[in-house]
Amino acid sequence: MLLSRFVAQVARVRATSKKTEKASLLAELLSEAGAEAGLTALYLCGVLPQGRIGLGWKTLEPVVTDAPANGPALALVEVDDALTAIAAERGAGSAERRAARLRSLFGRASAEERRFLVELLLGEVRQGALEGVVQEAIARAAALPAVDVRRAAMFAPDLGVVATTALGEGLAGLARFDLALLSPVAPMLASPAADVAEVLERLGEAAFEYKLDGARVQLHKSGDAVRVFTRQLQDVTGRVPELVEWAQALEMPGLIVEGETLALRADGRPQPFQVSMRRLGRSKDVDDARKQLPLSFFFFDCLYVDGPGSIVGLPYAERYERLAGLAPDHLLPRIVTRDAAAGEAFLARALAEGHEGLMAKALDAPYVAGQRGFSWLKLKSAHTLDLVVLAAEWGSGRRQGWLSNLHLGARDPDTGDFVMLGKTFKGLTDALLEWQTRELLARETTRDGHTVYVRPELVVEIAFGDVQDSPQYPGGVALRFARVKRYRDDKGPADADTIAAVRALRPAPEA
Repeated sequence: MLLSRFVAQVARVRATSKKTEKASLLAELLSEAGAEAGLTALYLCGVLPQGRIGLGWKTLEPVVTDAPANGPALALVEVDDALTAIAAERGAGSAERRAARLRSLFGRASAEERRFLVELLLGEVRQGALEGVVQEAIARAAALPAVDVRRAAMFAPDLGVVATTALGEGLAGLARFDLALLSPVAPMLASPAADVAEVLERLGEAAFEYKLDGARVQLHKSGDAVRVFTRQLQDVTGRVPELVEWAQALEMPGLIVEGETLALRADGRPQPFQVSMRRLGRSKDVDDARKQLPLSFFFFDCLYVDGPGSIVGLPYAERYERLAGLAPDHLLPRIVTRDAAAGEAFLARALAEGHEGLMAKALDAPYVAGQRGFSWLKLKSAHTLDLVVLAAEWGSGRRQGWLSNLHLGARDPDTGDFVMLGKTFKGLTDALLEWQTRELLARETTRDGHTVYVRPELVVEIAFGDVQDSPQYPGGVALRFARVKRYRDDKGPADADTIAAVRALRPAPEA
């Protein structure tokens, strides 16, 4: 399949707000894809088969030009081959070789194709079709019941495999996907909640447990074999000997448990997120890394135990009982309550101890792999900053015709300029979208494709989880989980927070 055909169809998907129409358009694309159906499904979800390949905006910016495409039209498989080669580059001169491969790839792409490639590589693909819509499209393309595709997606390695199997083998092929030891399962996901009161209104009596800022892990044991997978289903067994040794010491011959692993300071408080991630990213000299920065681990769910086998269909309360019997020394702090004051006090305790917040879970809910619903809710405390809007991108789907995704900047008092920290399209109501589109267009300076650049005059209050180092943006930092709270018409650009103030919010390294 040509990349031009893919990009054109994605544009049509973005142009409609109707889910049924989106599914039909995606099904049409998948039906045409043939052997590339799996790759097509992954790209539609904004997923690279290679995983993260370390290409930030600073690397991409030099190759994004307005020059016309030069060379034969790109096919999806050629894009995949190029990214595989880029991901494999290592050693001396690898940066130059990666840049050369990128120039060759982008040189053959049209302006529209370049924009899509940038979105794909930066993890910002938003065609208005969530993974559930892509699942529906796979079912339509394969003429199969959607319920069977959804069930397969719960246990398949990724949606690309589901698409390839559904279109190539039908129901018989999809039936192979089930919970199995040593095969990773797509994790159950949580939805955000504003406060404890909202949690109790939705769930009634609920379990509250600490939400750690570490790496989610899924540990499988089958006899002597142990495998540990990340949230993205990457096998990291060799990087986490602490977890492997714990599992091998258990008498239970078969199990699957889920939890978080992270590095702790000497006082028991969590290390900054990126410190834990650097340890988890070490694939060489792991023994030395372990001595310098040991990992702690805490479990929160159990999906399989020897005997009954899969217990994903059991209520959470029963699954937790099994977990407590298996790992009593590695459980998250937890309470079960329907009292708002108790929940608020527990949240305050989690935050005071340096953690992200709380997870709240319905006691009667089964484990639904790969799905986000309201049986699991997350509560976090957000910081706020007053930032300046530097640009905005045109929305898609139901936001078609409105400027939606905001480019956010902090003030640099030394230069008088504004330093970009990232983007967000979250927290915007229809009324706010309409207002900001009008106000931003009145301040337009230039356009570049679907981005409108504006005079840095509007100040917006942004809530966010934390600040992390980022090579993607010029300030070297980025905001995690940013969302719009309100525009500050009482403040001008000179009142915006400075880049120094933002950097100061990064977690301090351990002394």
